[in-house]
Order: sequence, then C-alpha cells, then structure tokens
Amino acid sequence: MKLTLIGAGNLGKQLYREFVKHPSIELTQWLSRSASTCITAEGIELINATQKLRLTACYLIAVNDESIASVSSQLPTDALVIHTSGGTEIEALSRHKRRGVFYPIQSFSPERKINFSGLPIGIEASEKNDLKHLELLVKTLNAKTVYLDSKQRKAIHLAAVLVNNFTNHLFTQAAQVCRQNELPFDLLKPLIHETINKLDELSPYEAQTGPALRNDTETLKAHSKIIQNKELKSIYSLLSQTIMTHHSNEKL
Repeated sequence: MKLTLIGAGNLGKQLYREFVKHPSIELTQWLSRSASTCITAEGIELINATQKLRLTACYLIAVNDESIASVSSQLPTDALVIHTSGGTEIEALSRHKRRGVFYPIQSFSPERKINFSGLPIGIEASEKNDLKHLELLVKTLNAKTVYLDSKQRKAIHLAAVLVNNFTNHLFTQAAQVCRQNELPFDLLKPLIHETINKLDELSPYEAQTGPALRNDTETLKAHSKIIQNKELKSIYSLLSQTIMTHHSNEKL
C-alpha cells in the first residue's frame, strides 16, 4: 500500500516507526510541521508543509481533531484520505468521495513504543474497495480489525477516556497522597496490575471491591479526612456514591 503520513505527534511517530518496518507499506512522504526537510534514516522524505506534498494514492492524517478538516481540505479530492481520530466523524472528510478512518484503540505516549500485534484498530470507509485497503493495512501490522461506524467509534473513544485518561489521573492523585505521607507509589503497583489482570476472568462489575461496595461509612469518612485536596475529596465522595448506587440498583 502506497501512502503519505501526515502528522508527527505521539500517534504519528508510532505509525511511522511501524510503517517503515513493513516492506509492503510504501511510505512516500512524512509530513511534520516542526521538522526540517530531509531524508530520514529509513529513506523516507520528511517535509514540513502541505505545499510540499506529492500526489499519492492515499493520505493518512494523524493530527489533532481540530486540524483534520483544514488539513484534508488541502489534499487532492480524488485521493483516499483517512483520519485516525476516535472522536471525529468520517464526515469531517466530506470533501473527499473516498474517505476512511483508521483508529488504533490505544494510548500513545512519547518515547514509549507500542506493539501493534493484536492491537484493535477500528476502521470505516465510504467505499467498499477502500475498506479492503484498510483491512489489508491492519492485517499487515498484524493488528486486529474492528468495524466501527462513527457513532460506535465515538462511544468506544469515550469508554477509552474513562478507562485510560481518567484512571491515569487517579493514579496521579494517588501518587500525590503517597508523597504527602512519605510512601512510595511502587507499593501500589501489584494492586494496579491485579486490578487490570483480573478483568481477563471477571467483568468490571464482578471485580468491584472496596469500602463503597461494602457500604463501609466509617472507612469512607476516615479516607475523606486524610484527603487534603478539595477536588480529590469531591471526586472520592462522588465515585463512592456512584459505586454504592450502581451496585444497589443492580441488586433490585
């Protein structure tokens, strides 16, 4: 598959590293606005402006959601144009008859290499033949094809924010509590790993434990007294109430 990669953020860099590993993917150019024009160590032309783009069969856009429409408006209307966003509808590319989405359901952090093998990738396309191109691209990466329309993709993106971004923020808050009490955050890592690993055997509902589930009001009050951050105190109270209400309703 011949394509041009547009974007060099967390996802763009990961895709570049992955694409150049596969001979069947012919990466013609890589656009990074902050780069100097050159040839990369892998022999790919690195450019820094859309005006330097050459004509190619497919353009894969890996930029922030707000820039997708403006970037796509500068691309040939007869080319296959693909974005990589979970929260953006395929219609953001409505200027192009041939349009698609290639959405890796994963968190991408700087300097951390992601293994694409088995990684679920949501795909969508306006044309059947182009859907086949996306299927082939996923297969080439040894990833897992998931067919998602725009509504489903937005829903899984929301769910991903809940399990990843929100959870990581709670990790950050927990680390702060540990620092305030001269405790190493590493003490919690076995618990974190078990929290994730048991989901291979239990549903999230079945895996729930803790004082809120037990309606242990004395422990909840004690924890609230320890929390110094007002926002975290509110979050703790709201999540505890949500757990109690959710599990109470399920039993009715």
